Amino acid sequence: MESSDPGVHKALAVPARRALLAALTDAAEPLDNRQLAELVGQHITTVRHHLTALVQAGLVEVRQEEPTGGRGRPRLLYAAAPVREQLVAYRTLVDVLALGLGDSRGERAQRAGEAGRLWGATEQAADGSLTEQVMAAADGWGFEPELRTDGDAGGGEVLLHGCPFQHNAERNPEVVCSVHQGLLDAIAERAGQPGALRLHPFVGPHVCSISIGRRGN
Repeated sequence: MESSDPGVHKALAVPARRALLAALTDAAEPLDNRQLAELVGQHITTVRHHLTALVQAGLVEVRQEEPTGGRGRPRLLYAAAPVREQLVAYRTLVDVLALGLGDSRGERAQRAGEAGRLWGATEQAADGSLTEQVMAAADGWGFEPELRTDGDAGGGEVLLHGCPFQHNAERNPEVVCSVHQGLLDAIAERAGQPGALRLHPFVGPHVCSISIGRRGN
């Protein structure tokens, strides 16, 4: 699947389809349209329409289950496409959304930072010190965090390995990295230490870092 596939853009632009894809991704086995309609609270006719679009975009796979005894219509069962295909689709969606944040890099960075701060404000605070909260948050965002020094002593550093947004961060760093900075700002403010967390993108090959201190760095 190419990341420029317009079918992917169209499919993921509809919230109801994203809900269906999420339900299928979480499901332990393929589901039929009636089961999906109950899960997402949509009319079965609407579900059929959205599933068709998801199948055409390559995000969902469908197969027929022959009826027991050979009678009746075969039941259609749906399953999320392999993770790799979904990952390409979500990367494409991030790139598309980034285009709508502004005409300049500065404007996109500002809006992305604000979005990250608002998002972070809705997250439940982790227990522990500021350093422990950063480590827990980074792990939850899909990174492999490594604590290099103890931030509780007034300063420290967390290395971020395995960025799940590497592709998007390379293409739109002002958006992806600003969202993460906004999230860090929200954590620091909630901990009563505004400005204590600073993201440093691409400090090494496939590595970013977060500096931890009483004041912004």
